[in-house]
Amino acid sequence: MSSQLAPSSSLAPSRAALPLGLPDATALFAFAAEAERRVATLRLRIKEQGQSATGSTTTEIELLVARPHARVTTRKADGTYELWATDGSVIKGYNSATKTATRRPHRAAPTGLTEPGIPAASRVPTSLGPLPARGWATTFLRPSSFCTTVLAGAVLGSVEARVIAGRAALTLEAAAPRTIELSGDRADFRYRVAFDRATGILLCVEEFRGETLMRSACVTAVGIDEQISASEFTIELPAGTIPLY
Repeated sequence: MSSQLAPSSSLAPSRAALPLGLPDATALFAFAAEAERRVATLRLRIKEQGQSATGSTTTEIELLVARPHARVTTRKADGTYELWATDGSVIKGYNSATKTATRRPHRAAPTGLTEPGIPAASRVPTSLGPLPARGWATTFLRPSSFCTTVLAGAVLGSVEARVIAGRAALTLEAAAPRTIELSGDRADFRYRVAFDRATGILLCVEEFRGETLMRSACVTAVGIDEQISASEFTIELPAGTIPLY
């Protein structure tokens, strides 16, 4: 029988819950910045859909967290997949398309990045364990950078209530986020985002050009503070796997 990883205590956030009613965007972003501190274990399934030169694309992403363990599985429509897993000290990866595997120690961020004088967008949540450097899994669990570097520079709409994947959510629209002086940049570019009201975790990010939905990444299933089998964090390498490092 597989052992279970029971929920462990998370670092206490400065605000445990939002007050009744609808917060403004500033209060919502501040609440979301501490989303990871409100969960001990987490299972998120995210579906990403978009448009490319070859047509529509669909990617399924699963995030598992039971600190210090974490695992991200990314499955593409063609059946290939990528795995990323850590026990807090070693990071392992596998790519089924290339049949390659990696293994490396987790390297802590430089000291000083959590000092009080450092802007929030530049801080690194080193105390909560490693996650992939980029990707929706990290953005959904640690939305602070997305809020401060992308959404906060936009023309923000009002916060509204909604239900996503069975969870009470708070949504808002961010029009023309960031000013990027590139040919083809459009003033009608906007995001519609949704946050979990209880934790602040992102539940959905939709990207529009005018009224056309160009890309979306939305949670389809969520489990918070449940027991997770230790075996789910293990990467089994198939025969013929090529170790890169």
